[in-house]
Amino acid sequence: MKTCVLALLLSLPAVSWAQTSSSSAGLAQRLNQLMRDPKEPETEVRVVLSDCHFTQIIRKYRTRPAEGATSIQVSHEKNGGEWAVKSNDKVEFELKLGSDWNQVTALTYAPATREKTGEKYYELKIERARKEKDSSNTTTFELPLHTTDEAVVQSLVRQLEQVRRNCGGR
Repeated sequence: MKTCVLALLLSLPAVSWAQTSSSSAGLAQRLNQLMRDPKEPETEVRVVLSDCHFTQIIRKYRTRPAEGATSIQVSHEKNGGEWAVKSNDKVEFELKLGSDWNQVTALTYAPATREKTGEKYYELKIERARKEKDSSNTTTFELPLHTTDEAVVQSLVRQLEQVRRNCGGR
């Protein structure tokens, strides 16, 4: 009997982690659906939520492969933050920005309008701040959410806030 209780207690964190992992995957999938702009099929904007880290990826594919294109890749990772830039014969431009959730200080959203078309959407902003010796280092990630339904955006912000709190965010 004691062995069964011990086995059950040891399995609880794994069950909780599995539920968090699957809910994060569902949250990332929903964000990725809303960030996709059907009017720009060659541009991909998406997020990856893994453990207590998130990454935003902006990738613009070439409409035709460039045979003579030079491949370039530069990246930097330090103190929970990361960025990378890439270009090659298939990808015209790729930018990756990432951060640990414990460095996120604010999650906000605001209505926005596309300059070219006048299309309304929401912009989700994730602010990352890191105190350094003599200054404060702040980065803002802006995620376009192609919806006019504020309730959907509020729900996503609440879910992201829960992920942030579970990861020791400020």
